[in-house]
This record gives sequence, C-alpha cells and structure tokens, in this order.
Amino acid sequence: METQWYLLKVSDNEIFGPAPLSQLRIWAAEAKISPMDRVSSDNRKSWQRAPMVTELQMDWLVEMPDGFLYGPTSVGTLQEFLATGEIDERTTVINTFENTKTRINELAFFMASPQRVRGSQEIAPNIGDNADATPGDSQRLQERCAWLERQNMDLQREIGRWHDTVQSLRQQFIEATGAEPN
Repeated sequence: METQWYLLKVSDNEIFGPAPLSQLRIWAAEAKISPMDRVSSDNRKSWQRAPMVTELQMDWLVEMPDGFLYGPTSVGTLQEFLATGEIDERTTVINTFENTKTRINELAFFMASPQRVRGSQEIAPNIGDNADATPGDSQRLQERCAWLERQNMDLQREIGRWHDTVQSLRQQFIEATGAEPN
C-alpha cells in the first residue's frame, strides 16, 4: 500500500490529505505548497517542512528585488512569479540541490515557459510590419498580455482552491459516512 501524505498549510492551519506523494508533487509543481508548509507521511504524528522532501523538487531560492531570499520553492512558483511580474528574467536563483547560482533566463525551463514575460517583439512579432500601427501599440499590447497572464494565474489559483475544497469535503463525506460520494 502506498504511503499517504498530509499537507499542513501554515498560513491557515488547514490540513489536506491523505494523498499519495504523486499528488503532493503536483501541488508543489503548481505552486500550491509554500516553503513554510509542512508535510507528514506518518498519519500526522510528525511534520517536516515541505522543501525537505526531495521528491517535491522544491530546490530553488529566489533572490527577490529587495534582497530577500524566498524559498526553497519549485519551478512552478518561479514561473508564477515571472507571470505576475514579481520577478523578471534577470532575477538570480540558487539551486539548493546542485549548489549553483544563476539568472532565471539561463535556465532550461525559462525558454519553455509559457508564462514568461518577454519583450514586445516576441509578444507581437508582426506589429512593426503593420503600416497602421502606432508607436504605442506595441507597449499597449505588451501591457495587455501581462494583465491577461496575471488574470489567468489568479483564476488558476482560484480553481486550485476550489479543487482543494472539493477534495476536503469529499474526504469529510467519506469519513462521516464510510461511503464514496456518487
């Protein structure tokens, strides 16, 4: 039988689980587990900080613009921070697993990241070729894309919260009735 895990969200003391480690990996990749959250694999008898579980791949420290170190966290969180504009491609990150320090734009995931915020030429490659375009069109398009990306991330977080609520209610139903909901 697979080990069941629990996640304790430190921000509000809410517990999620039981869930297999594969589900915790998904939550970590989706930036739903913060560096301060705790996990338990022994039916909530003991807790450890989530980044200490190597399988969650929360290996990144972020040097925030104000000099504060955030983390360790996952690539998913780095992508979310990029999409919301909290950091940019010049931000320095430290891989605690490999003991390396680099800028985000030098990492393999950055080039494949759909959430990255890039220059206007990548967002609108044909705008310069359009004779009707005004100089402000490119800037407005870039701002609109950044706003849409932030909205998308907010909606994804909201969906995640609703998903977690449904899972919690489902688990409560099972515990109360002993039966699976239809």
